[in-house]
Amino acid sequence: MTAYGYSEISLLNFTEFADTTERRFYEGADLVNDLADVKSLYMVENVPANTGDRRIYDEIEGETYAKLKGEGEDAEKTAVIKGYSKTMINRRFGCEIDITYEARSYGKNQEILRKLTSLATFVPQRMALDLTHRFSFMTATSYTDLDGTTVDTDMGDDFALVYSAHTLTGSGDDYSNIATGNPAFSQGGLEVAMGVANTQMLSNFGERRVYNFNTIVTGDDPATVRAVRELLNSTADITQNNSGVVNTYKGMFKHVVLPRLATTATGAYDSTKAKYWLLVANGEWEGHLGVWEAANLKKPASGNNGEDLHNDNWTYGARGGYGICVVSGKGLVGSTGVGA
Repeated sequence: MTAYGYSEISLLNFTEFADTTERRFYEGADLVNDLADVKSLYMVENVPANTGDRRIYDEIEGETYAKLKGEGEDAEKTAVIKGYSKTMINRRFGCEIDITYEARSYGKNQEILRKLTSLATFVPQRMALDLTHRFSFMTATSYTDLDGTTVDTDMGDDFALVYSAHTLTGSGDDYSNIATGNPAFSQGGLEVAMGVANTQMLSNFGERRVYNFNTIVTGDDPATVRAVRELLNSTADITQNNSGVVNTYKGMFKHVVLPRLATTATGAYDSTKAKYWLLVANGEWEGHLGVWEAANLKKPASGNNGEDLHNDNWTYGARGGYGICVVSGKGLVGSTGVGA
């Protein structure tokens, strides 16, 4: 037993433990409440085996509007341009727990059995943390994760996800995807973000693009969550005393709450990010998750490599592999909520 948790266990019955752990393991993703929500914000690809450890995502854009075609005349050719690229690289994660011979033979602690079934959640929780941290570190071009590894979070233009002057490959124009003034969430703050969404989303030709901004993303800060729910669920305009005034935003957006948003690289609470919120064109924003290896269980048996020759311990392990990348900040507007 370590100072902060168990690395070896005792339990009532090893057969019971083995069966429970295996069945519980395949429920692991469902046991991590926020994983499905944060995955819903990304374009998810299951990467076939034996196809390499990386994927390249490119922006390929054409001009926006068709041109007049006169009678008997050739249609005008449209231009196509390559925008920015990002490379996604697979990272493999794992964890293990040892079961002693004495535990298998004698056993004594049902409570520890329940702790050990949490093995199923380790990889899904790491995925939820890593996916959320693309928003937690939306103003940075990199961060050092809990393993001490530098994680590249910049866009194809080498700037942070949320930035005031994103560049374009085919135009001297630039665009901002910061909610002007970084307002806390409110009806007025949302309208500021919607104004940015309506005016600042540009193609690499510098032409305006129209995105369906359909999702509001926040952390679990109570005041922010309440403000969003009041806005989306109220039957009347929340800024009016007259209950007969219609709330035009009722049901207009989906609200995704990410409880790991206000965290440090190690997953500890970070109060400086408590007011972060984003307006996202979910389904169009170019955030990508590639799954090379779904979370899986490594199960030992007597005499195989899961048994340590020297001490007879059996080792249960969890493994998984995935990559994350974001090509550009188009389709997303962010605010730190601090009013600066």
